[in-house]
Amino acid sequence: MLKKVMLYLMMLETAVKFLALTFLFSTDFERLPVAVYVSAGVTVAVGIILICKNIIKSVTKKELAVYYGTILCSIIFNLIYMKVFSRAEVSMLELAVIGTVMDILVAAVLVILTIRESKYVRVHVNSEHS
Repeated sequence: MLKKVMLYLMMLETAVKFLALTFLFSTDFERLPVAVYVSAGVTVAVGIILICKNIIKSVTKKELAVYYGTILCSIIFNLIYMKVFSRAEVSMLELAVIGTVMDILVAAVLVILTIRESKYVRVHVNSEHS
């Protein structure tokens, strides 16, 4: 269940970031610093690679946790970079590229749940009634 939620959320987040990046590139490239575009582009690239891998064969929870760790680092970097080096006001579309504190919270919770779940061993017992 957790893996499906992580996978679908990754697909949705990658698609939204990709569309927002594409729109910002085509309309007004200088609205955000280049470092923010690069950081968001790396996360989109990792997401696309994992989506393609999921089409070929199944993606593991560890790979999804790496994606969410990448998202976590990218959003923290983007927020700090925008706070320190850019005093511009950001729109909702730009927040889709930069990320929000809620994105950090969701990514951190998913990584923690993945780590916690991997510590336990699950045993399935088939009981046959004669």
